[in-house]
Amino acid sequence: MKAKIGKTYLTEIPHKGGELTFQYPAFRGYFGEVAEALEKEGLKKPTSSETASLVYDAFQNKEGKYELEIISILNNTWFWEFTGNLYLPKSNEEVNNGVLLNLKPRIENGKLIMNKNDLIKRLRGKDPDIKFVPFGYKTGEQTVPELMKNPYIVARYDGEGAQKIAEIASEYKKAPKLWSFDSVDKEEVRMSALFGCWGFGDRLDLGGDWYGGNLGHAFGVCTPEK
Repeated sequence: MKAKIGKTYLTEIPHKGGELTFQYPAFRGYFGEVAEALEKEGLKKPTSSETASLVYDAFQNKEGKYELEIISILNNTWFWEFTGNLYLPKSNEEVNNGVLLNLKPRIENGKLIMNKNDLIKRLRGKDPDIKFVPFGYKTGEQTVPELMKNPYIVARYDGEGAQKIAEIASEYKKAPKLWSFDSVDKEEVRMSALFGCWGFGDRLDLGGDWYGGNLGHAFGVCTPEK
């Protein structure tokens, strides 16, 4: 990655056959606060796959100034990923017993908006930002190959992103861990986060069950004209 002078931007981040640009430094705060700050700055909230590309690129040059800071954030706090999770209990409804993912959810007044009926309608309409993963995917600790093929991880990061996440996980001594649910008794809305050694040992942790009541970070994604 490179940095432009003036307002600082991290540029030339490979992503899905193109490149991303992130504004530097990272925004820090509670989930809703960071979302609001990014919007006020005119920046896009990073998707899970965009976050994976940023962190993966940092590991390609671990001694770089900005790369070191990205890895430090990963290892000492965490990155907010703006993917919403709506966990559904088993029921007689067509879509049940699994998790609905919104890769680009609305956030209003600091609150993640995950309306089940709207999400199911968009899912049926084949909206690429809406995914459904039935329960049965592996949660908790797993091998790196298992993580890369995990249906929840593939839905959240897409195929390329899942591979990058797996390669990031391989940088740590211990097996990665997915924090999610095997089942729920009622609808549960949760946020997504990515973190390394923070409090849990030398491994990559993927949070899909977060309330958002802690301080995390995110780099805003710039529009092409920036």
